[in-house]
Amino acid sequence: MKLGFFKENKAVRNIFLALTLLLGFIFMVSISTFYVSDAIRNNNACGCVIPIPYMILILSSLGLFVGCLVFYLFISKHMHEKKEIDKNVMATLNFLEKDERTMLNELIRNRGELSQSGFEKATGIHKVKVYRVLERLRSKGIIIKDSQGKTNRIVLSEELKRLFL
Repeated sequence: MKLGFFKENKAVRNIFLALTLLLGFIFMVSISTFYVSDAIRNNNACGCVIPIPYMILILSSLGLFVGCLVFYLFISKHMHEKKEIDKNVMATLNFLEKDERTMLNELIRNRGELSQSGFEKATGIHKVKVYRVLERLRSKGIIIKDSQGKTNRIVLSEELKRLFL
Protein backbone atom coordinates (compact mmCIF):
# COMPACT_ATOMS: atom_id res chain seq x y z
CA MET A 1 0.00 0.00 0.00
CA LYS A 2 1.39 3.38 -0.93
CA LEU A 3 1.74 5.96 1.80
CA GLY A 4 0.01 8.60 -0.37
CA PHE A 5 -3.15 6.49 -0.55
CA PHE A 6 -3.12 6.16 3.22
CA LYS A 7 -2.81 9.94 3.68
CA GLU A 8 -5.50 10.76 1.12
CA ASN A 9 -8.06 8.19 2.21
CA LYS A 10 -9.33 9.48 5.55
CA ALA A 11 -11.70 6.55 6.09
CA VAL A 12 -8.88 4.01 5.81
CA ARG A 13 -6.75 6.11 8.14
CA ASN A 14 -9.56 6.30 10.72
CA ILE A 15 -10.14 2.56 10.55
CA PHE A 16 -6.43 1.91 10.92
CA LEU A 17 -6.26 4.27 13.90
CA ALA A 18 -9.30 2.64 15.53
CA LEU A 19 -7.88 -0.84 15.07
CA THR A 20 -4.52 0.30 16.45
CA LEU A 21 -6.24 1.73 19.54
CA LEU A 22 -8.26 -1.44 20.07
CA LEU A 23 -5.24 -3.69 19.63
CA GLY A 24 -3.23 -1.50 22.01
CA PHE A 25 -6.00 -1.76 24.58
CA ILE A 26 -6.16 -5.55 24.17
CA PHE A 27 -2.39 -5.70 24.61
CA MET A 28 -2.56 -3.61 27.81
CA VAL A 29 -5.32 -5.81 29.22
CA SER A 30 -3.34 -8.94 28.38
CA ILE A 31 -0.18 -7.66 30.07
CA SER A 32 -2.17 -6.52 33.11
CA THR A 33 -3.96 -9.84 33.34
CA PHE A 34 -0.63 -11.64 33.23
CA TYR A 35 0.71 -9.31 35.93
CA VAL A 36 -2.27 -9.87 38.23
CA SER A 37 -2.43 -13.64 37.67
CA ASP A 38 1.31 -13.92 38.37
CA ALA A 39 0.89 -11.95 41.60
CA ILE A 40 -1.99 -14.18 42.68
CA ARG A 41 -0.09 -17.35 41.76
CA ASN A 42 2.88 -16.27 43.91
CA ASN A 43 0.54 -15.50 46.85
CA ASN A 44 1.56 -11.89 46.53
CA ALA A 45 -1.85 -10.47 45.57
CA CYS A 46 -1.81 -7.74 48.21
CA GLY A 47 1.84 -6.83 47.79
CA CYS A 48 1.63 -5.85 44.12
CA VAL A 49 3.17 -2.58 43.06
CA ILE A 50 -0.30 -1.57 41.83
CA PRO A 51 -3.11 -2.98 44.00
CA ILE A 52 -5.66 -5.12 42.11
CA PRO A 53 -8.67 -2.79 42.75
CA TYR A 54 -6.68 0.11 41.24
CA MET A 55 -5.67 -2.09 38.31
CA ILE A 56 -9.33 -2.89 37.61
CA LEU A 57 -10.23 0.81 37.85
CA ILE A 58 -7.38 1.79 35.50
CA LEU A 59 -8.31 -0.86 32.92
CA SER A 60 -12.01 0.07 33.08
CA SER A 61 -11.22 3.75 32.57
CA LEU A 62 -8.83 2.96 29.75
CA GLY A 63 -11.46 0.76 28.11
CA LEU A 64 -14.05 3.51 28.34
CA PHE A 65 -11.62 6.03 26.88
CA VAL A 66 -10.65 3.76 23.98
CA GLY A 67 -14.30 2.93 23.27
CA CYS A 68 -15.28 6.61 23.21
CA LEU A 69 -12.36 7.49 20.97
CA VAL A 70 -13.17 4.74 18.47
CA PHE A 71 -16.85 5.74 18.52
CA TYR A 72 -15.90 9.37 17.89
CA LEU A 73 -13.69 8.43 14.95
CA PHE A 74 -16.46 6.51 13.24
CA ILE A 75 -19.40 8.76 14.10
CA SER A 76 -17.65 12.02 13.17
CA LYS A 77 -17.16 10.79 9.61
CA HIS A 78 -20.78 9.71 9.39
CA MET A 79 -22.08 13.01 10.78
CA HIS A 80 -19.90 15.02 8.38
CA GLU A 81 -21.26 13.04 5.42
CA LYS A 82 -24.83 13.54 6.64
CA LYS A 83 -24.34 17.31 6.93
CA GLU A 84 -22.94 17.41 3.39
CA ILE A 85 -25.89 15.42 2.05
CA ASP A 86 -28.39 17.66 3.87
CA LYS A 87 -26.65 20.75 2.48
CA ASN A 88 -26.80 19.32 -1.05
CA VAL A 89 -30.46 18.40 -0.63
CA MET A 90 -31.35 21.91 0.47
CA ALA A 91 -29.40 23.42 -2.42
CA THR A 92 -31.25 21.15 -4.82
CA LEU A 93 -34.63 21.96 -3.33
CA ASN A 94 -34.03 25.70 -3.69
CA PHE A 95 -34.65 25.33 -7.43
CA LEU A 96 -38.27 24.41 -6.77
CA GLU A 97 -41.15 26.72 -5.96
CA LYS A 98 -42.13 27.12 -2.29
CA ASP A 99 -45.14 24.76 -2.41
CA GLU A 100 -43.20 22.15 -4.38
CA ARG A 101 -40.36 22.35 -1.88
CA THR A 102 -42.80 21.94 1.03
CA MET A 103 -44.40 18.88 -0.56
CA LEU A 104 -41.06 17.32 -1.44
CA ASN A 105 -39.73 17.90 2.09
CA GLU A 106 -42.81 16.16 3.46
CA LEU A 107 -42.29 13.26 1.08
CA ILE A 108 -38.63 12.96 2.14
CA ARG A 109 -39.67 13.06 5.82
CA ASN A 110 -41.97 10.10 5.13
CA ARG A 111 -39.19 8.00 3.55
CA GLY A 112 -40.27 8.76 -0.03
CA GLU A 113 -43.85 7.54 0.13
CA LEU A 114 -47.10 9.16 1.23
CA SER A 115 -50.77 9.18 0.28
CA GLN A 116 -52.18 12.26 -1.42
CA SER A 117 -54.47 12.89 1.55
CA GLY A 118 -51.40 12.59 3.80
CA PHE A 119 -50.00 15.72 2.16
CA GLU A 120 -53.19 17.61 2.99
CA LYS A 121 -52.99 16.58 6.65
CA ALA A 122 -49.25 17.15 7.04
CA THR A 123 -48.94 20.49 5.26
CA GLY A 124 -52.37 22.01 5.83
CA ILE A 125 -52.58 22.88 2.13
CA HIS A 126 -56.02 22.58 0.49
CA LYS A 127 -56.56 19.36 -1.48
CA VAL A 128 -56.98 21.17 -4.82
CA LYS A 129 -53.64 22.94 -4.42
CA VAL A 130 -52.04 19.65 -3.28
CA TYR A 131 -53.31 18.04 -6.48
CA ARG A 132 -51.91 20.85 -8.66
CA VAL A 133 -48.52 20.88 -6.96
CA LEU A 134 -48.26 17.08 -7.19
CA GLU A 135 -49.12 17.26 -10.89
CA ARG A 136 -46.29 19.76 -11.43
CA LEU A 137 -43.88 17.51 -9.56
CA ARG A 138 -45.08 14.51 -11.58
CA SER A 139 -44.61 16.35 -14.86
CA LYS A 140 -41.03 17.20 -13.82
CA GLY A 141 -40.36 13.51 -13.12
CA ILE A 142 -39.80 14.06 -9.41
CA ILE A 143 -42.64 11.85 -8.18
CA ILE A 144 -44.68 8.91 -9.38
CA LYS A 145 -48.41 8.82 -8.72
CA ASP A 146 -49.82 5.33 -8.14
CA SER A 147 -53.61 5.03 -8.03
CA GLN A 148 -54.90 2.56 -5.48
CA GLY A 149 -58.67 2.62 -5.63
CA LYS A 150 -59.92 5.98 -4.42
CA THR A 151 -56.55 7.06 -3.01
CA ASN A 152 -53.32 8.02 -4.69
CA ARG A 153 -50.00 6.86 -3.33
CA ILE A 154 -47.22 9.35 -4.09
CA VAL A 155 -43.73 7.89 -4.41
CA LEU A 156 -40.43 9.69 -4.90
CA SER A 157 -38.73 8.71 -8.17
CA GLU A 158 -35.98 6.08 -7.86
CA GLU A 159 -33.19 8.49 -8.87
CA LEU A 160 -34.21 10.98 -6.21
CA LYS A 161 -34.67 8.23 -3.60
CA ARG A 162 -30.99 7.41 -3.97
CA LEU A 163 -30.13 11.09 -3.61
CA PHE A 164 -32.41 12.11 -0.77
CA LEU A 165 -32.94 8.95 1.30
